[in-house]
Amino acid sequence: MPNLSLALGGVASAAILAWSLLQPGAGRNILDIHGLIVVLGGAAAALLISTPAAQLFSAARAFGWAVGAGQLPSPEAVAAEVLRLSKRAQAEGGLLALRAESDEFAGGFLKRAIEAAAACNETDAARDILQLELRRRRIARQEDANVFRTLGMLAPMFGLMGTLLGMLKVLTSMSEPARLGPAMALALSSAFVGIGAANFVCVPIAGQIRLLSIRETLVLEMMIDGVLAIASNRPTYEVELRMGAYLSGAGTPARAEA
Repeated sequence: MPNLSLALGGVASAAILAWSLLQPGAGRNILDIHGLIVVLGGAAAALLISTPAAQLFSAARAFGWAVGAGQLPSPEAVAAEVLRLSKRAQAEGGLLALRAESDEFAGGFLKRAIEAAAACNETDAARDILQLELRRRRIARQEDANVFRTLGMLAPMFGLMGTLLGMLKVLTSMSEPARLGPAMALALSSAFVGIGAANFVCVPIAGQIRLLSIRETLVLEMMIDGVLAIASNRPTYEVELRMGAYLSGAGTPARAEA
């Protein structure tokens, strides 16, 4: 499901920028090519210096993950799926009956949880293994968000650098009025591009990745807890109560069909 808030924010941001650029003379000055190169090129170069290429590719994938709302199942869908598996395990002789489950749900994490629980004699050992993967994912998401936070910090700084360069050109061109316009364009466009890139793109994307990481942690914790409850032969009503504790409000998860 697409990320609705990100889509609405993107449309609103584009409308604000379009309105600003359509003001008389604004488009020509704000979109000065020198300012764009100084800010966007400088920020990109600094990011390359400070960040390994593998992390940049990971951040690019995280951008797509944020735009697509992470392609995560909802907590309600997770609860319903766990209840279905619990009923099947109760009817077919335990956790081993679930090993042929599809690996499509939640990117295969649910099946890996089932396999880990089936391979370990103790649920504590299975929990430790699954928590390691969960911790690795959480750290990776934090690093992806940090890439966009870093870019959000660099862009205004290079905007300030472009502004200073433009002002220097203004001061050295005081005796030549024809050169004052381009110099002021560089100064103004650099600040606008740097601040706009940081506040309309970088900081919001970092926030989206952080929030989606929290949601991802919740649904994966639900799967771990549910699968280990099934592995411990907990009755379905207890599994249902466990899943209901993860959901907002006082409601209980939708009951899976027998």
